[in-house]
Amino acid sequence: MNDTPNFHPTKRESAASSAPTPLFGSAADSFVQQLRLASQAHRAGRLDEAIASYLRLLSVRPDHAELHNNLGVALRLAGKLEASVSHHRLSLAADPANPALHSNLGNALRAAHQFDEAVKHHYQSIALSRDYAEGFFNLALCLRDLGRHDEAIGCFSRALTLNPDGRRMRVEFALALLMRGDLAEGFAAYETRKRLPETPAPEFAQPAWDGGPLEGKRILLYPEQGLSDALLFVRFARDLKRRGATVVVLCQALLKELLRAVDYVDEVVAEGEKLPAFDVHASMVSLPHLCRPDFATLPGAPPYLRPPEESRIKLGHLDAAKLRIGIYWAAMPGQAQDRQRSVPFEQFLALSGDPELLIFSLQGGVHQKDIQTFGANGLVHDVGRGIFDFAEAATALSQLDLLISIDAPVAHLAAAMGVKTWVLLPATADWRWQLGGADAPWYPSARLFKQAVGGSWNDVFAHVRRELDGLKKVVA
Repeated sequence: MNDTPNFHPTKRESAASSAPTPLFGSAADSFVQQLRLASQAHRAGRLDEAIASYLRLLSVRPDHAELHNNLGVALRLAGKLEASVSHHRLSLAADPANPALHSNLGNALRAAHQFDEAVKHHYQSIALSRDYAEGFFNLALCLRDLGRHDEAIGCFSRALTLNPDGRRMRVEFALALLMRGDLAEGFAAYETRKRLPETPAPEFAQPAWDGGPLEGKRILLYPEQGLSDALLFVRFARDLKRRGATVVVLCQALLKELLRAVDYVDEVVAEGEKLPAFDVHASMVSLPHLCRPDFATLPGAPPYLRPPEESRIKLGHLDAAKLRIGIYWAAMPGQAQDRQRSVPFEQFLALSGDPELLIFSLQGGVHQKDIQTFGANGLVHDVGRGIFDFAEAATALSQLDLLISIDAPVAHLAAAMGVKTWVLLPATADWRWQLGGADAPWYPSARLFKQAVGGSWNDVFAHVRRELDGLKKVVA
């Protein structure tokens, strides 16, 4: 996205901005200088400071296109989407032939899930400037969200033709390939992410594994991204073991006991602990590229994670209940797209009035209190409060007939164990799930339930209730 405020968009906006306006009592302390300082705060990520400065400047220049544009970008990054859209509309009204302003309005509309209008403005942006790489890139992002992957890939290709050095463009292009199901090409292209500033190279003296022979070598696998990626891609350690390697896994502390229980990992070290000797290393996210698997066999892949042999987690029974169901409804605050992925607890609570369902919460973090807040202590059994790592979570999952979860690490864990898992997805789903259809490409036991309308879970839960009724008949 075009998230950085520009002093000079594609078309110079107006002669009015070229003449300094005295502000705050001094001719030297000009409007242009103040706008520059506000934009510096914006670029540095000090959004509250930038927004306050932009608003102060608006009292002097209420019709200034660049000012409304920058404020709109800052508000979008701060999650204040309605205000962001309005400021971008005012910016465009002041300079309607500016391609960058059309594109930025499109970005704000995309963030607000107003995809159809967003696409219109992105198309207008590239119609005004056929050489505007950012316009093609932003249009591609929007088309990808809509599931129009072929069109998105075409726009990404055009953007990269215009800007061959666009690293972020190449990463997003790779994700579009993955979403379309072009896994081998997509994972190869996704290696470009290592050139982004937010993906620093690991500080190991040993070389990175390049996919070559591993017989007799010790390879260290490390978690480049989050828990979900570690759970998803650790499966490829089995292939490394077959190649004759000794597999050492460096992982988040919450995963250590779980991964110690699997037979294709020789040693597990938690982050912060002393590393053992090793010869080469690899990011777990790079394994689908480096291992060159047959992706066509994924739908029939066997479970590859299991609970430890001993655990204190024991789930109860009720004679009338046909199904023991686990639920997980809220992403951890601060995670990417946590608001879009999370489901209001009331949606799950509506399932609890069925005597044939025994419902257990595996929810962690601050949202555990939702059970008490809604008076659901006698309806939803809070197991999550007693789960302190993923080994214990695996034990609880192994005693369930079904997990119904948002896109969260627990869904990856359950599916990797072969537990029947229903994953509830927003309209714009993460690339790890969104390859089309109801089946999850990585996990035979998982099924996907995706929003038809962004922001609304009603249709999803209507579908879930129908499927639950069918499942109860099967186990009757």
